[in-house]
Amino acid sequence: MPRKKVSIRQIADELGLSTFTVSAALNGSPKVAEKTRKLVEEKAKEMGYKTNPLLSSALSAIRTARAESFQGTIAAIELSEADDTQPMLFHREILKGAEKRAAELGFNIEIFWIGAGEKALRLPRLQGVLEARGINGILILPLDIAQDMSEFDFSNFSAVQMDHCLIEPQINTILPDHYISMVHTLENLKRFNYQRIGLYVGGRRDRRIKNKWSAAFQSFMQHYASYENNEPYVRETFDEKSFLDWFEKTRCEVIISDKQIIIEWLKQEGYRVPEDVGFFRLNHTERTAPCAGLNLNPQRLGVAAVETLVGQIHRLEKGVPEYVKTTTIEATWVDGPTLIPQPAKQ
Repeated sequence: MPRKKVSIRQIADELGLSTFTVSAALNGSPKVAEKTRKLVEEKAKEMGYKTNPLLSSALSAIRTARAESFQGTIAAIELSEADDTQPMLFHREILKGAEKRAAELGFNIEIFWIGAGEKALRLPRLQGVLEARGINGILILPLDIAQDMSEFDFSNFSAVQMDHCLIEPQINTILPDHYISMVHTLENLKRFNYQRIGLYVGGRRDRRIKNKWSAAFQSFMQHYASYENNEPYVRETFDEKSFLDWFEKTRCEVIISDKQIIIEWLKQEGYRVPEDVGFFRLNHTERTAPCAGLNLNPQRLGVAAVETLVGQIHRLEKGVPEYVKTTTIEATWVDGPTLIPQPAKQ
Protein backbone atom coordinates (compact mmCIF):
# COMPACT_ATOMS: atom_id res chain seq x y z
CA MET A 1 0.00 0.00 0.00
CA PRO A 2 1.18 3.55 -0.69
CA ARG A 3 2.67 5.21 2.33
CA LYS A 4 0.35 7.82 3.83
CA LYS A 5 1.65 11.37 3.50
CA VAL A 6 2.94 12.99 6.67
CA SER A 7 1.29 16.31 7.52
CA ILE A 8 2.62 19.37 9.31
CA ARG A 9 0.03 18.77 12.04
CA GLN A 10 1.45 15.29 12.69
CA ILE A 11 4.94 16.73 13.06
CA ALA A 12 3.58 19.43 15.38
CA ASP A 13 1.80 16.82 17.54
CA GLU A 14 4.99 14.74 17.78
CA LEU A 15 7.01 17.72 18.98
CA GLY A 16 4.35 19.47 21.02
CA LEU A 17 4.57 22.58 18.87
CA SER A 18 1.99 24.64 16.99
CA THR A 19 1.44 23.97 13.30
CA PHE A 20 2.39 27.60 12.65
CA THR A 21 5.80 27.11 14.29
CA VAL A 22 6.44 23.89 12.35
CA SER A 23 5.41 25.48 9.05
CA ALA A 24 7.57 28.55 9.68
CA ALA A 25 10.55 26.37 10.63
CA LEU A 26 10.24 24.26 7.48
CA ASN A 27 10.16 27.45 5.41
CA GLY A 28 13.33 28.78 7.05
CA SER A 29 11.65 31.72 8.79
CA PRO A 30 14.10 33.83 10.83
CA LYS A 31 11.37 34.19 13.47
CA VAL A 32 11.99 30.58 14.55
CA ALA A 33 14.93 29.87 16.87
CA GLU A 34 17.79 27.93 15.27
CA LYS A 35 17.48 25.11 17.82
CA THR A 36 13.75 24.74 17.11
CA ARG A 37 14.27 24.86 13.36
CA LYS A 38 16.83 22.04 13.46
CA LEU A 39 14.56 19.99 15.72
CA VAL A 40 11.65 20.38 13.30
CA GLU A 41 13.77 19.57 10.24
CA GLU A 42 15.18 16.42 11.88
CA LYS A 43 11.70 15.21 12.91
CA ALA A 44 10.29 15.96 9.44
CA LYS A 45 13.09 13.95 7.84
CA GLU A 46 12.62 11.11 10.31
CA MET A 47 8.89 10.94 9.62
CA GLY A 48 9.38 11.15 5.83
CA TYR A 49 7.69 14.51 5.35
CA LYS A 50 7.70 15.79 1.77
CA THR A 51 7.00 19.38 0.77
CA ASN A 52 4.45 20.14 -1.93
CA PRO A 53 6.01 22.82 -4.19
CA LEU A 54 2.62 23.76 -5.71
CA LEU A 55 1.04 24.15 -2.29
CA SER A 56 4.00 26.16 -1.05
CA SER A 57 3.70 28.50 -4.04
CA ALA A 58 -0.03 28.90 -3.48
CA LEU A 59 0.43 29.67 0.20
CA SER A 60 3.18 32.13 -0.66
CA ALA A 61 0.82 33.92 -3.05
CA ILE A 62 -1.87 34.07 -0.38
CA ARG A 63 0.56 35.51 2.16
CA THR A 64 1.65 38.12 -0.35
CA ALA A 65 -1.93 39.11 -1.05
CA ARG A 66 -2.46 39.55 2.67
CA ALA A 67 0.69 41.70 2.96
CA GLU A 68 2.05 39.18 5.45
CA SER A 69 4.75 37.83 3.16
CA PHE A 70 8.04 38.60 4.90
CA GLN A 71 9.98 35.37 5.15
CA GLY A 72 13.54 36.46 5.70
CA THR A 73 16.71 38.03 4.38
CA ILE A 74 18.89 36.90 1.48
CA ALA A 75 22.61 37.61 1.80
CA ALA A 76 24.14 39.00 -1.40
CA ILE A 77 27.89 38.34 -1.32
CA GLU A 78 30.22 40.96 -2.85
CA LEU A 79 34.03 41.10 -3.11
CA SER A 80 35.98 43.97 -1.54
CA GLU A 81 39.62 44.09 -2.68
CA ALA A 82 40.35 47.40 -0.93
CA ASP A 83 38.14 49.64 1.21
CA ASP A 84 35.55 50.26 -1.50
CA THR A 85 32.14 48.85 -0.62
CA GLN A 86 30.21 50.34 -3.53
CA PRO A 87 28.91 47.69 -5.97
CA MET A 88 29.95 48.19 -9.57
CA LEU A 89 27.31 49.37 -12.06
CA PHE A 90 26.61 45.90 -13.47
CA HIS A 91 26.11 44.50 -9.96
CA ARG A 92 23.80 47.40 -9.05
CA GLU A 93 21.63 46.50 -12.03
CA ILE A 94 21.58 42.84 -10.96
CA LEU A 95 20.54 43.92 -7.47
CA LYS A 96 17.70 46.07 -8.85
CA GLY A 97 16.12 43.02 -10.45
CA ALA A 98 16.95 40.78 -7.49
CA GLU A 99 15.56 43.15 -4.87
CA LYS A 100 12.30 43.72 -6.75
CA ARG A 101 11.67 40.00 -7.22
CA ALA A 102 12.76 39.18 -3.67
CA ALA A 103 10.25 41.69 -2.27
CA GLU A 104 7.49 40.07 -4.34
CA LEU A 105 8.42 36.71 -2.81
CA GLY A 106 8.61 38.01 0.74
CA PHE A 107 12.37 38.51 1.15
CA ASN A 108 14.74 41.43 1.40
CA ILE A 109 18.38 41.50 0.30
CA GLU A 110 21.36 42.69 2.29
CA ILE A 111 24.93 42.96 0.95
CA PHE A 112 27.81 41.32 2.81
CA TRP A 113 31.41 41.94 1.73
CA ILE A 114 34.21 39.38 1.68
CA GLY A 115 37.85 39.76 0.67
CA ALA A 116 40.89 41.74 1.80
CA GLY A 117 39.26 45.11 2.43
CA GLU A 118 39.07 46.44 5.97
CA LYS A 119 35.27 46.46 5.90
CA ALA A 120 35.09 42.92 4.53
CA LEU A 121 34.35 39.78 6.55
CA ARG A 122 36.56 36.71 6.58
CA LEU A 123 34.65 33.57 5.68
CA PRO A 124 34.40 32.09 9.22
CA ARG A 125 33.13 35.43 10.51
CA LEU A 126 30.63 35.71 7.63
CA GLN A 127 29.26 32.27 8.45
CA GLY A 128 28.87 33.17 12.12
CA VAL A 129 27.07 36.42 11.32
CA LEU A 130 24.62 34.77 8.90
CA GLU A 131 23.83 31.93 11.28
CA ALA A 132 23.35 34.29 14.23
CA ARG A 133 20.86 36.33 12.21
CA GLY A 134 18.98 33.33 10.89
CA ILE A 135 19.88 34.07 7.26
CA ASN A 136 19.82 30.83 5.28
CA GLY A 137 19.83 32.08 1.68
CA ILE A 138 23.03 33.19 -0.09
CA LEU A 139 23.30 34.89 -3.49
CA ILE A 140 26.91 35.22 -4.66
CA LEU A 141 27.25 38.07 -7.16
CA PRO A 142 29.56 37.62 -10.20
CA LEU A 143 32.81 38.31 -8.35
CA ASP A 144 35.52 39.82 -10.55
CA ILE A 145 38.11 37.43 -9.12
CA ALA A 146 37.07 33.81 -8.63
CA GLN A 147 37.08 32.87 -4.95
CA ASP A 148 37.75 29.66 -3.04
CA MET A 149 34.96 29.36 -0.44
CA SER A 150 35.70 25.76 0.52
CA GLU A 151 36.27 26.79 4.16
CA PHE A 152 32.70 28.13 4.34
CA ASP A 153 30.25 25.46 5.53
CA PHE A 154 27.28 25.61 3.17
CA SER A 155 25.37 22.78 4.90
CA ASN A 156 22.90 25.14 6.61
CA PHE A 157 22.43 27.41 3.60
CA SER A 158 20.65 27.45 0.25
CA ALA A 159 23.04 29.13 -2.19
CA VAL A 160 23.29 30.29 -5.80
CA GLN A 161 26.27 31.83 -7.60
CA MET A 162 26.18 34.16 -10.59
CA ASP A 163 28.70 33.28 -13.28
CA HIS A 164 31.35 30.73 -12.40
CA CYS A 165 32.81 32.91 -9.67
CA LEU A 166 33.66 30.12 -7.20
CA ILE A 167 36.68 27.88 -7.52
CA GLU A 168 35.23 25.67 -4.80
CA PRO A 169 32.61 24.48 -4.04
CA GLN A 170 30.46 24.06 -7.14
CA ILE A 171 26.88 25.23 -6.57
CA ASN A 172 23.85 26.06 -8.72
CA THR A 173 24.63 28.88 -11.14
CA ILE A 174 22.82 31.67 -12.98
CA LEU A 175 24.78 33.41 -15.75
CA PRO A 176 24.62 34.99 -19.20
CA ASP A 177 25.02 32.57 -22.09
CA HIS A 178 28.46 33.93 -22.99
CA TYR A 179 29.18 31.34 -25.68
CA ILE A 180 25.94 31.66 -27.66
CA SER A 181 25.93 35.43 -27.20
CA MET A 182 29.40 35.64 -28.76
CA VAL A 183 28.31 33.43 -31.68
CA HIS A 184 25.28 35.64 -32.32
CA THR A 185 27.47 38.73 -32.09
CA LEU A 186 29.74 37.36 -34.80
CA GLU A 187 26.75 36.42 -36.96
CA ASN A 188 25.45 39.99 -36.70
CA LEU A 189 28.86 41.46 -37.53
CA LYS A 190 28.87 39.21 -40.59
CA ARG A 191 25.60 40.86 -41.69
CA PHE A 192 27.40 44.20 -41.42
CA ASN A 193 29.91 42.73 -43.95
CA TYR A 194 32.81 42.89 -41.48
CA GLN A 195 35.45 40.34 -42.49
CA ARG A 196 38.53 40.96 -40.34
CA ILE A 197 37.11 40.67 -36.82
CA GLY A 198 39.30 40.91 -33.74
CA LEU A 199 38.66 39.87 -30.14
CA TYR A 200 40.65 41.78 -27.51
CA VAL A 201 39.87 40.80 -23.90
CA GLY A 202 41.59 40.45 -20.56
CA GLY A 203 42.69 36.94 -19.70
CA ARG A 204 41.34 37.04 -16.15
CA ARG A 205 37.80 37.82 -17.26
CA ASP A 206 37.85 35.23 -20.03
CA ARG A 207 39.07 32.56 -17.59
CA ARG A 208 36.37 33.43 -15.06
CA ILE A 209 33.70 32.59 -17.64
CA LYS A 210 35.52 29.36 -18.57
CA ASN A 211 37.04 30.90 -21.74
CA LYS A 212 33.64 31.01 -23.45
CA TRP A 213 34.38 34.28 -25.25
CA SER A 214 37.61 33.07 -26.86
CA ALA A 215 36.30 29.53 -27.45
CA ALA A 216 33.20 30.77 -29.29
CA PHE A 217 35.29 33.23 -31.33
CA GLN A 218 37.82 30.60 -32.42
CA SER A 219 35.12 28.03 -33.22
CA PHE A 220 33.16 30.52 -35.33
CA MET A 221 36.24 31.58 -37.30
CA GLN A 222 37.22 28.01 -38.04
CA HIS A 223 33.82 27.27 -39.57
CA TYR A 224 33.55 30.29 -41.86
CA ALA A 225 36.08 29.91 -44.64
CA SER A 226 35.23 33.37 -46.04
CA TYR A 227 36.54 35.00 -42.87
CA GLU A 228 40.15 35.88 -42.25
CA ASN A 229 40.90 33.82 -39.17
CA ASN A 230 42.21 36.29 -36.60
CA GLU A 231 43.58 34.88 -33.38
CA PRO A 232 41.89 36.47 -30.35
CA TYR A 233 44.08 38.54 -28.04
CA VAL A 234 43.57 37.12 -24.55
CA ARG A 235 46.42 38.24 -22.31
CA GLU A 236 47.15 39.38 -18.79
CA THR A 237 48.77 42.56 -20.13
CA PHE A 238 46.12 45.05 -21.15
CA ASP A 239 47.70 48.38 -22.02
CA GLU A 240 47.95 50.82 -24.89
CA LYS A 241 51.24 49.52 -26.30
CA SER A 242 50.21 45.86 -26.34
CA PHE A 243 46.90 46.78 -27.92
CA LEU A 244 48.42 48.92 -30.69
CA ASP A 245 51.03 46.24 -31.44
CA TRP A 246 48.23 43.69 -31.81
CA PHE A 247 46.10 46.04 -33.93
CA GLU A 248 48.97 46.88 -36.30
CA LYS A 249 49.49 43.16 -36.80
CA THR A 250 45.83 42.18 -37.36
CA ARG A 251 44.41 45.34 -39.00
CA CYS A 252 40.92 44.39 -37.84
CA GLU A 253 37.89 46.04 -39.40
CA VAL A 254 35.99 45.71 -36.12
CA ILE A 255 37.08 44.93 -32.55
CA ILE A 256 35.07 43.10 -29.92
CA SER A 257 36.28 43.96 -26.43
CA ASP A 258 35.34 44.41 -22.77
CA LYS A 259 37.41 47.63 -22.60
CA GLN A 260 36.11 50.83 -24.18
CA ILE A 261 39.37 52.73 -23.57
CA ILE A 262 40.72 51.24 -26.78
CA ILE A 263 38.56 53.72 -28.75
CA GLU A 264 40.67 56.55 -27.28
CA TRP A 265 43.88 54.68 -28.07
CA LEU A 266 42.76 54.30 -31.69
CA LYS A 267 41.80 57.97 -32.01
CA GLN A 268 45.20 59.06 -30.66
CA GLU A 269 46.78 57.11 -33.53
CA GLY A 270 44.55 58.84 -36.08
CA TYR A 271 41.97 56.09 -36.58
CA ARG A 272 38.29 57.01 -36.76
CA VAL A 273 35.59 54.93 -35.07
CA PRO A 274 33.52 53.63 -36.80
CA GLU A 275 34.73 54.87 -40.22
CA ASP A 276 38.16 53.16 -40.06
CA VAL A 277 37.47 50.50 -37.45
CA GLY A 278 34.30 49.42 -35.67
CA PHE A 279 33.91 48.68 -31.97
CA PHE A 280 31.56 46.36 -30.08
CA ARG A 281 31.47 46.17 -26.28
CA LEU A 282 30.89 42.85 -24.51
CA ASN A 283 29.01 44.44 -21.60
CA HIS A 284 26.83 47.33 -22.78
CA THR A 285 25.71 48.15 -19.22
CA GLU A 286 29.24 49.31 -18.34
CA ARG A 287 29.66 51.52 -21.42
CA THR A 288 31.44 54.84 -20.80
CA ALA A 289 30.05 56.43 -23.98
CA PRO A 290 27.43 55.49 -26.59
CA CYS A 291 28.44 52.31 -28.42
CA ALA A 292 27.15 49.05 -29.85
CA GLY A 293 27.32 46.12 -27.48
CA LEU A 294 25.76 43.21 -25.65
CA ASN A 295 23.10 43.85 -23.05
CA LEU A 296 23.71 40.99 -20.62
CA ASN A 297 20.28 41.71 -19.11
CA PRO A 298 21.54 42.09 -15.52
CA GLN A 299 18.14 42.79 -13.98
CA ARG A 300 16.73 39.64 -15.54
CA LEU A 301 19.73 37.72 -14.21
CA GLY A 302 18.95 39.06 -10.74
CA VAL A 303 15.33 37.95 -11.05
CA ALA A 304 16.33 34.45 -12.17
CA ALA A 305 18.87 34.14 -9.34
CA VAL A 306 16.31 35.06 -6.68
CA GLU A 307 13.64 32.77 -8.12
CA THR A 308 16.11 29.88 -8.12
CA LEU A 309 17.33 30.61 -4.61
CA VAL A 310 13.87 31.08 -3.07
CA GLY A 311 12.78 27.83 -4.70
CA GLN A 312 15.70 26.06 -3.01
CA ILE A 313 14.80 27.65 0.33
CA HIS A 314 11.18 26.46 0.09
CA ARG A 315 12.29 22.97 -0.91
CA LEU A 316 14.79 22.89 1.98
CA GLU A 317 17.63 22.29 -0.46
CA LYS A 318 20.74 23.17 1.51
CA GLY A 319 24.44 22.53 1.18
CA VAL A 320 26.48 21.72 -1.91
CA PRO A 321 24.25 19.91 -4.44
CA GLU A 322 25.19 16.49 -5.74
CA TYR A 323 24.23 17.57 -9.24
CA VAL A 324 24.83 21.21 -10.05
CA LYS A 325 22.26 23.02 -12.20
CA THR A 326 23.15 25.92 -14.47
CA THR A 327 20.65 28.42 -15.90
CA THR A 328 21.78 30.66 -18.76
CA ILE A 329 20.15 33.79 -20.16
CA GLU A 330 21.09 34.99 -23.63
CA ALA A 331 22.35 38.55 -24.03
CA THR A 332 20.65 41.07 -26.33
CA TRP A 333 22.31 42.89 -29.24
CA VAL A 334 22.26 46.69 -28.88
CA ASP A 335 22.89 48.88 -31.93
CA GLY A 336 25.15 51.89 -31.49
CA PRO A 337 27.24 54.53 -33.24
CA THR A 338 30.48 52.49 -33.16
CA LEU A 339 29.38 50.20 -36.02
CA ILE A 340 28.45 50.95 -39.61
CA PRO A 341 27.63 48.53 -42.48
CA GLN A 342 30.63 47.80 -44.66
CA PRO A 343 30.68 47.83 -48.47
CA ALA A 344 30.06 44.42 -49.99
CA LYS A 345 33.36 42.63 -50.63
CA GLN A 346 34.18 41.80 -54.23
